[in-house]
Amino acid sequence: MKKVVSKACLMTALLLGGLTCVEGTVSAAGMQEFVLDPMVVTAQRTEKRDIDVPATTKVIDAQQIKDAGYKNVFDAIEHQVGLTSTGYGDAGQDYGFSSGRTVIRGYDRGTLVMVDGIPMNLKNYNSLSGIPIDMVQKIEIIKGAAGTLYGSEAMGGVINIITKRPAGEEKFKVKGTVGNYYKDWGMTYANEKLILSVGKEYSDNISHSNDYPAGSDTDWWVGKGQTDRAALAAQLSDKLGFNIMYENGDITRGGTKYKKNGDISKKYDYVYDNEKVITGLHYDDAEHGLKGVIGYNYRQVDGFDFVADKPVSSSADLSSYIADVQKKWELGDNTLIAGYSFKREDYENKVNDANKAHRSSSSLYLSYENVFNDKFSATLGLRGEFINDPYDDQNIVNPQFQTLYKIDGDTSWFVNIGKAFQMPTVDAYFGKKGAHRELDPEEGWTYETGFKKVFENKSIKLSIYHMDFDNKLGWSDKDKDTGEQYAINKGEFKNTGVEVEYSQIVDDNWSYSLALGYGNPEIKDPTKNVGWVQDAGKLDGAASVTYAADKLRSTLSFKYLGDREEYKGRTIPVRSRLTWNTSYDLTKNDNLTLTLNNLLDHDNYSNKYGNLDLPFNWRLMYTRSF
Repeated sequence: MKKVVSKACLMTALLLGGLTCVEGTVSAAGMQEFVLDPMVVTAQRTEKRDIDVPATTKVIDAQQIKDAGYKNVFDAIEHQVGLTSTGYGDAGQDYGFSSGRTVIRGYDRGTLVMVDGIPMNLKNYNSLSGIPIDMVQKIEIIKGAAGTLYGSEAMGGVINIITKRPAGEEKFKVKGTVGNYYKDWGMTYANEKLILSVGKEYSDNISHSNDYPAGSDTDWWVGKGQTDRAALAAQLSDKLGFNIMYENGDITRGGTKYKKNGDISKKYDYVYDNEKVITGLHYDDAEHGLKGVIGYNYRQVDGFDFVADKPVSSSADLSSYIADVQKKWELGDNTLIAGYSFKREDYENKVNDANKAHRSSSSLYLSYENVFNDKFSATLGLRGEFINDPYDDQNIVNPQFQTLYKIDGDTSWFVNIGKAFQMPTVDAYFGKKGAHRELDPEEGWTYETGFKKVFENKSIKLSIYHMDFDNKLGWSDKDKDTGEQYAINKGEFKNTGVEVEYSQIVDDNWSYSLALGYGNPEIKDPTKNVGWVQDAGKLDGAASVTYAADKLRSTLSFKYLGDREEYKGRTIPVRSRLTWNTSYDLTKNDNLTLTLNNLLDHDNYSNKYGNLDLPFNWRLMYTRSF
């Protein structure tokens, strides 16, 4: 029997999507359950309505992922405004440690990505290919410095990928996908105690994977590759859960570098074997305000150079061990959260056994929210981090101050000021691009204010921010004699920008959203007398429109990145990607989904080096549930 809900609850729930409506649950044609306001866990380490969170947030739930036809987690994240992610091919493609990574507000290698609260960054990269998209319940994106609650690497923000938990009746699902560049198959079994998912994907040959000769002096190709994946989520008790995600794959890549007269200068022919593991235990005792995680994150890259007939020198094993425990106290209307975090990160080069290092850090953090009255509250956060580094130990204090003013129950204005800090990579002085001199940690502040409003059938979010960081890390210019590059501090980074997002339910079948961001990411290199130089794209836009009926759901989505930076004297071209995804239920157990990517067949640069997304491509997926 349906529960009765108010019109305001229903329309706003349809708008924001998610779990269970505050005033009751509703079933509508072609739709699932919805909420009045999405609940956000990551922003303040406690569950709050989005309207009550003093930070810029974005929640992407499982239904939105399905509607948009996102290929993987990277694809889902990079389609949001404020995310100017970089990869080496379609949907965050990796080639060894040429890794795809998410970038918040133009600050490269400054986004901390977690899986169920377990940090997965290794070498300050956050390659996301090891997370099966079918296992994702929702993705929470928190923009702005988050170093107080989450420590190093959260310079631009933090992303928490929350996976599905076992619940409900026994189910079994099989799927298969065909396409002109991609194929896969997968099986998922679920009951009230566990979810088990296995699958395999195949990528086809791409003869020209970069914009040669306009964007590169090398004509690169990508050969056929395959990846095996498996994932398990188990509910060991009502408070304790366990999950593990495993990936093992390979891909070939090569090319020809030409001289200006057309003669061949050099040839490349590589194969990269890649293995990843993300696993952890999660404890949640809501009655006593206790939460904890113990996690392990592993990545191995084996590269072989067939031209030189030897392993690729950057081949390495990376791993991290993580523990975090927190306690929440309810002090009348006020809340205190205190906790302890530990992380150890290991690096070992597979070619040169002498190149190995590890770094460990211990942190104490607290967050105190004082509710002055029904309209105004303030939160003070503080983190002390003690880092044992191979070269330079650090003792860091990161403060954060937030205020929230509730204009009414569905309107809020917030201020968020926070400090962030990040060490150089644990292998900064080893490997192919080792530093030639001492490196300073990255550190700085983000200042932000924003407005959130939920209407009867629409919502709007507005934020204005300023980022000011010192010692941004990057790469030197190539040495004229050796052609080598090495890690250096590039200088001061700043970015002042604005973001606005608007969503509306038009009627029972149609909804749409529009988002626009404009920033001015710049860097000032003290070694070059050129002043401030643009460091990332300035103009960022996203839009989507969805039609939902009893058996049919169809979404047209668009991502735009313009006014991009220069590289080697050439402005990086505009990125413009249009995707159409349509899902149709043939029966209650059979579904057919067609995804058309890059409908305009645009040459989209996935990074500044000339690597391209796929041209126009399609995928057709069949799913059978039992």
